[in-house]
Amino acid sequence: MNRLMQTLLGVNLATLVRGLRFGPRNFGYTCRETCDSVRPFESPVDKQAREDFGFIPVVTLESIVGERQPELRLQVMPHEDGRMPLSDAIGLLSLLIAERPREVLEIGTFMGHTTRAMAENLETATIHTVDLPPDFSTQTTPAGPLPKDDFHLISRRIVGREFKGQPCEQRIVQHFGDTAEMDFKQCGQPEFFFIDGSHTYEYCKSDSEKCLVLRPKGGTFLWHDCDVTHPGVVQFVAEWRRAGRNLVRIDGTTLAYWKSV
Repeated sequence: MNRLMQTLLGVNLATLVRGLRFGPRNFGYTCRETCDSVRPFESPVDKQAREDFGFIPVVTLESIVGERQPELRLQVMPHEDGRMPLSDAIGLLSLLIAERPREVLEIGTFMGHTTRAMAENLETATIHTVDLPPDFSTQTTPAGPLPKDDFHLISRRIVGREFKGQPCEQRIVQHFGDTAEMDFKQCGQPEFFFIDGSHTYEYCKSDSEKCLVLRPKGGTFLWHDCDVTHPGVVQFVAEWRRAGRNLVRIDGTTLAYWKSV
């Protein structure tokens, strides 16, 4: 919502009186604050997501990494819809290098930008990555057991495009299937999990629970898109935290982090 719209929606008798007393600048500011407090277009789902988001504490990346001081290899490339922002990539790769897992499981391959970055930063590790079959179509494929989202990305993806033909491809194991129905035991013995598949609450919960079965202790878990625009992810992360797991958000990113103990 732009500033003019916020100002117009916030006009009432109280803001008009305040504007007459303190001038037009204060009037505009008060109108926008009034609009923001009422949030006329906010749905109950949005409100709950905002409350859950505030419930999850924020920590710095440095506080997690400590003295390990990872050195990253990261390509700066033009933005592409669906590609991880640079700040999130730095957070993910910093933790990945600090932990030095022998096997990684990524939920959500998409074009393979992140898959390739992980493989190139862990030169001896195996990266398992999962995505829907390339021929999956929302028009012709029967609906699965759980609700999906991001159909605009699904329809135009070229799964693994970024790592195909690269030297790191030999250490990447591509799995195809609907994670709601997959047996994750086929994905090796990962110690590090990057969960970035369908962002509905149901998928985030199902994917996370299956990952936890693979590494109930000593696993590093990262969830992407933990922000108010993805209420399903926020709902799940807050739910696990309320259950006693110390999930946190990483400052300056949309990543949520937890280490199973």
